[in-house]
Amino acid sequence: MHVIRRVAVLVVISAFAVLGYSVSAYAGTTASGQSTLTLNGGTLNIGTVTNQTITGTIGSTITGILPSAPWSDNTGTGDGWNGTVAVSDFTYTGTWTQTAGTTQALATNSAGTYTGTNDGVYYQVTVASGGTGTSTPYSYTSNDGGASGSGTATNGTATALGLNGITITFASGTTYAAGDVYVVHAGTQSSSLISLDSAVGSITPAAGTTSPSPSFVNSGTTVTGGGTGLTTYGTAVKFVSAAVNTGMGTYNISPGVSVSIDGSSWAASYVGGVQYTIATGP
Repeated sequence: MHVIRRVAVLVVISAFAVLGYSVSAYAGTTASGQSTLTLNGGTLNIGTVTNQTITGTIGSTITGILPSAPWSDNTGTGDGWNGTVAVSDFTYTGTWTQTAGTTQALATNSAGTYTGTNDGVYYQVTVASGGTGTSTPYSYTSNDGGASGSGTATNGTATALGLNGITITFASGTTYAAGDVYVVHAGTQSSSLISLDSAVGSITPAAGTTSPSPSFVNSGTTVTGGGTGLTTYGTAVKFVSAAVNTGMGTYNISPGVSVSIDGSSWAASYVGGVQYTIATGP
């Protein structure tokens, strides 16, 4: 019995020895390497423009901001960039209002689009006798450079009054009475209405942009309108600049301006077009 016990012990010890050898033979290993991220340069870009309204009093000088937009430099070159602004003249065209006579609606109260350069303008149309449902004799006066005249309008068709875009449209099938009077207001602000004012503008980096921001430039410079019509722009003026190795990423920019309102303005909303351009270089 003693022999048998000794043999059993020796067998157990041998088994543990074998197990220990197997674990050592299958130990894990590690390996190292590297991955390269190659980036392609993007573009300079101006995103969606948000229109703005500047509110002030007739005959005063006020401040405000032009339409705001996100400006982006995704080129990855660090060459810097600059932005310019150009504007059209700010113009107002009212709607026709009947001021005397038998109440008779026009086909439309639209008066076309004023294209003149005067402000505080009015046109007054007076119906003459002899009208029918298809034609209306009339005369008109205005303070728009003394424009005046007379004629016979074809009802249902826009009739031009003078050379500055004002029209009137009498309704087909309506006979207008002599002495019916219609008036419309219109005008254009001075082409030198706007000048840059850096103090009231703002440049805000978008989330994730860490590069030094661009800066406003040329504060006090007049941005001259190019004429009436929302796309009739004047000479572009640089108003923002990013130096070399700055301005990378996206910035929400609202250009500040000073606005000198004509004393002869109508109490109305004058509208002008604004165009931005972004280009390489400070």
